[in-house]
Amino acid sequence: MRLFLCGSFLIGLTAAAGGLLMNLYLKEYGAEESFIGRFLSSGAFGTAIVAIPAAFLLRKIKLKMILLSSTIVYIASVIFMSRLPVTNLLLLVGFVSGMAMTFNRIAAAPFFMRNSTPKERTYIFSFNFGVALIAGMIGSLTSGWLVSQLSRLTPNMVSAYQWTLILSSVLGLSALIPFSMIKAAGPGDEEKESDFSLSLLKKRARLYFKLLIPQFFVGIGAGLIIPFLNLYFRDRFNQPPEKIGFFFFAVNTTMLIGILAGPVLARKFGMVKTIVSTEIISIPFMIILAFTYSLPMAFAAFLIRGALMNMAQPIGSNFSMEMVSKSEHALVNALMTLGWTSSWMISAVIGGSLIEKHGYTLPLMIAVGLYVISAILYYIFFRKSETRTTTGFMVEIT
Repeated sequence: MRLFLCGSFLIGLTAAAGGLLMNLYLKEYGAEESFIGRFLSSGAFGTAIVAIPAAFLLRKIKLKMILLSSTIVYIASVIFMSRLPVTNLLLLVGFVSGMAMTFNRIAAAPFFMRNSTPKERTYIFSFNFGVALIAGMIGSLTSGWLVSQLSRLTPNMVSAYQWTLILSSVLGLSALIPFSMIKAAGPGDEEKESDFSLSLLKKRARLYFKLLIPQFFVGIGAGLIIPFLNLYFRDRFNQPPEKIGFFFFAVNTTMLIGILAGPVLARKFGMVKTIVSTEIISIPFMIILAFTYSLPMAFAAFLIRGALMNMAQPIGSNFSMEMVSKSEHALVNALMTLGWTSSWMISAVIGGSLIEKHGYTLPLMIAVGLYVISAILYYIFFRKSETRTTTGFMVEIT
């Protein structure tokens, strides 16, 4: 468990740098928001393409070789992206990058389910998300600072972005060390014998639909604006990379606090009520982001919204796994990833075009509406799925 989390942390540093800097780099290079939206969509498309095949592989073999090979491909793709001009070839490399990272993401849930007890899982899922947030904090802060420092030593800002991405990739490559040392439980007999057939999908279609559709609406809303929030602070408030890096460091800090609070709230109120409540409470802060031109107010709303919305993510992953049998874990995790990334694939393109033509207010308000729909559906579908016990809540497998 520790080796997996360590490797995830190291590759998360590279992912954080890429998540913060790629949009800013492309904008500095001269790309329009519509192209940036297509670039983001290409990565989501890569994830969507391999989500189901990755789940199939994970139920048959151990994780080590998948983690090692996907890490190498991902790091190589980030280096290529930092050196390529703004052409359609960049979209292809983004597609490959999305494919590579999918294996790491999909591997996490089955790995935790194989190597933990039911009592530990809510905490482990949240702790894994917390590790990713810490990597995001460090990666965002240091990469934004490094761009500012290198801008004094390189010919221009484009070059500073490129070298920062390359240096972060070298650091991420060190994830190969802990991944190569993993000796964990392989897939059990029930997982190996699990059915990926069309008949299973038909038989369980109603439950899978209920699990997927609220996440799909959230994904559509998130894809419209979340990937562009670094550009939001750059364009609306004229902030430099170092400041934007600090903003993302700060939001990851509040998100970490939210993640740590999530299991406590889920234990007291239930996973479903916690997920629905945090989504609804986050909405006023998205409205503030949509309309404010005050940097302190936007920064405060950015922090609070991030904490509330991301508090629910690991709880939602845990809830989805608890709703199905072990034989379905890999498939359901892949379907959840597919639903999320396919929604981003669609909305990132739309979001980029909307921002280019209308600014940030319209996509933020559309996202608000989609978040409300998601919360309502989640409550309707799953409000009776948990039973209170003396130690908390128990999810009934459907």
